[in-house]
Amino acid sequence: MGKGWKRERKRGWVHTSVTICTSAFFCLAAVFCGAVFLGGCAGTGSASVKAPAPKTVNYKADDYDSWNELMQENQISDSFKDALEQFAFQSGSRVLREGHGNVNYSPLSLYYALAMAGCGADGETAAQIMDSLGVQDQSQLSGQCRKLYQWFYYDGQHRKSRNQEYKEGDDSSIELANSLWISNQLKLKKDYRKMAAAQFFASSYQVDFTSREAGIQMGKWISQETDGVMQPELQLPSDTMMAILNTLYFYGGWKGAFSVAETADDNFTKTDGSQVTCSFMNRVDNSGRFRKGAYCTVSALATGNNCSMVFLLPDQGHSVDEFLNTPEQLETSMDTDYRKWKSGKVTWKVPKFSFGSTFELTGLLQDMGVEKMFVPKAEFSKISESPLFVTNVIQETHMGIDEKGVEGAAYTMIVLEEAGIFMSEEKLEADMILDRPFIYGIQDNRTGTWLFLGVCRNPADRQ
Repeated sequence: MGKGWKRERKRGWVHTSVTICTSAFFCLAAVFCGAVFLGGCAGTGSASVKAPAPKTVNYKADDYDSWNELMQENQISDSFKDALEQFAFQSGSRVLREGHGNVNYSPLSLYYALAMAGCGADGETAAQIMDSLGVQDQSQLSGQCRKLYQWFYYDGQHRKSRNQEYKEGDDSSIELANSLWISNQLKLKKDYRKMAAAQFFASSYQVDFTSREAGIQMGKWISQETDGVMQPELQLPSDTMMAILNTLYFYGGWKGAFSVAETADDNFTKTDGSQVTCSFMNRVDNSGRFRKGAYCTVSALATGNNCSMVFLLPDQGHSVDEFLNTPEQLETSMDTDYRKWKSGKVTWKVPKFSFGSTFELTGLLQDMGVEKMFVPKAEFSKISESPLFVTNVIQETHMGIDEKGVEGAAYTMIVLEEAGIFMSEEKLEADMILDRPFIYGIQDNRTGTWLFLGVCRNPADRQ
């Protein structure tokens, strides 16, 4: 499967020349139809139910009191923050250590797609899904997902309002989107469709999966929701009954941009000791922050939307694989409790990169104890009277950084067939010379949500 990314427009690496034959999604189809073969995604299509957007709030750009009140209403619970973090590292350690070369993964995108499926399940199927998500009650899960969705939505609306009022030019963004794609042969339960719209803001589209047009429509929808970064070509099997889709788009301009004049070519040493030449961005933060852990240094670059891109650089003689062995090891190594971090001079040397990843996540979820939904006896009675089971879960992502900022996008698809930072006073120094394989993650600082986790083993490899 060939891939290519090219820089276009004001920002954005556009995915070109790629056909996904097994998409990141849960697909529902009839039990007697056999296994589902998924490929790609597309479009817009005519919506059977257009999901409502979060309520419109009219406030002036400088009306911080109204905005803060709105954000407080949509604070997710501490237990849900913990559930998101545990899921990120439980799944992320498996995905990243099993990948080869550069790997990028979105735990949040998978979480939302799995949550939509879980809220339509019952019995043992629901129990396994809910256990993997770290939330035992379906109404609590959907309610917390709704709050987090609205948190990102209202924060983005406030930023756009300020941009228009004060011409700040900050186009940083975090955008979630959900949708249901339903075969015209499947009778979806009204309560499930209503729940998906109200809690996940998911539009639903009635399509004919026997027609190639369905895949084209889904691909267009993904492209629209990821600002054109993801442009998958989906080829769905004719016996598909339903597809659950989530997309996540992220753009964050560096709070302190790298100077293009400081960018220079140098060598990057790969895991096997060989070297490749690539462009490195350079700068020095005299008031940076970092943490020196066991056999690694961790530091972060702030973006304009209150997020951080966290980098873990193994010490010389150690590899990224050592930090991916277990979820606990990865979580400990990527600890962003900034009260434990030091402040001081941080010298940055960061390779520019742009690459994407595609994963079939069925095995991952089965390893995490989610097994029942993949067998014909799966229990999705809250979605439809037809016996449905999941046949595939796939995710495609993209990540790219340059002197201006970082851009990431992901979509996850599930297919079923019928059947306040504390800064230390101590002044130290750290060198983040990322000229060898390193781990990175993008975290929303206010909710603690990990949007992306990845490994860069060769910045010159764009596959």
